[in-house]
Amino acid sequence: MGSDRRLGALLLAGGCLPFAAGALADRDGGGLLPPCPFRSLTGLPCPFCGATRAFALAVRGDSDWLSYNAPWVVLAALAIVTGALLLAGVPLPRVRPRPGSVAVAAVLVVCVAWAYALVQRGPITG
Repeated sequence: MGSDRRLGALLLAGGCLPFAAGALADRDGGGLLPPCPFRSLTGLPCPFCGATRAFALAVRGDSDWLSYNAPWVVLAALAIVTGALLLAGVPLPRVRPRPGSVAVAAVLVVCVAWAYALVQRGPITG
């Protein structure tokens, strides 16, 4: 298995995992994880608050997943699509990230998710 196929399998599995967890969770995202300690202490959602509920709703085909922490669902879906394309042998553009750019991208994704959670805190915190 070439490095593209390994990466494709990893992206596909990593993208499917949160959807599988969402399928195991209750419709409201409960039953899988304990309450968020950050939200318990501050009353504000953390960057991941609402993600379990978003995946639980998305896997059930409910468009209300957009009212929760949707960036994580979009990121997982992109990982699935990219992984499937790599496994199918579709050539994707080669990108050589600069040192530190992956960390910067990860921080930006978390910041976007946190901003989304803060904007959607009404539905997330109930």
